Amino acid sequence: MTAVSSPVPRRERLRRATLEEIKRTAHAQLAELGPAALSLRGVARAMGMAPSALYRYVDSREVLLEELTADGFASLADALEAAFAAGDPHDHLGRWLDVTRAHRRWALNHPVEYRLIFGPRVSEGGSVDNRVAAELKRSVAVLFRCMTETIGAGLVDTSQVDAGLTPTMQARLRAWAADHEVPIGPAGMTVCLTAWTQLHGFLSLETFGHLPPALGDPADLFDRQMTDVFAQACRVIARRPRRTG
Repeated sequence: MTAVSSPVPRRERLRRATLEEIKRTAHAQLAELGPAALSLRGVARAMGMAPSALYRYVDSREVLLEELTADGFASLADALEAAFAAGDPHDHLGRWLDVTRAHRRWALNHPVEYRLIFGPRVSEGGSVDNRVAAELKRSVAVLFRCMTETIGAGLVDTSQVDAGLTPTMQARLRAWAADHEVPIGPAGMTVCLTAWTQLHGFLSLETFGHLPPALGDPADLFDRQMTDVFAQACRVIARRPRRTG
């Protein structure tokens, strides 16, 4: 017999609705002024609330930023996981392009979130909120899954990468892999990091408006660069894909 869940109490529904309104208002402030200018007083004023009342829902500006950051990573992770799941598991280049194109679409459609989660850190302190860390790992895990399966298919030649890594760097890369619980050695993690930095280098230039205007829509250039990233990691020569939108 299926258990019937209890209805959410009205007070809790109101609390959740108010918290969502706070986050929507903060998002609008981020879009207008940037993360560094976010203030609880400004959010409260825009909502018609007393600043003291806001503290019943968020303890501080840093907590609000963490909530928004976690939401951003969760949205990105959802987009990447959907692209990975829809890809052909036997076409490793094609699925890599599906995932990176999904990342690009998300960045262009969510510039406020992209700036918040990949721009300069604006919260105080060096610790990371548990939910932020979990959603960050969920988004990065898609890249690791692409690499794990590409390595498993025998496409990645790690010999030259291994030869160029110092013992200290190998230890750091193993620690990174352990932190994300992925079965990838130091050479594979190096390839992941190279791909990650090239992906975000391109997206940051495009999202923040620093690509040359003469390029127009850089979608084909993005595909070319992501194909080259894949080709550099593999023994096979990755062919240039046809655009699928």
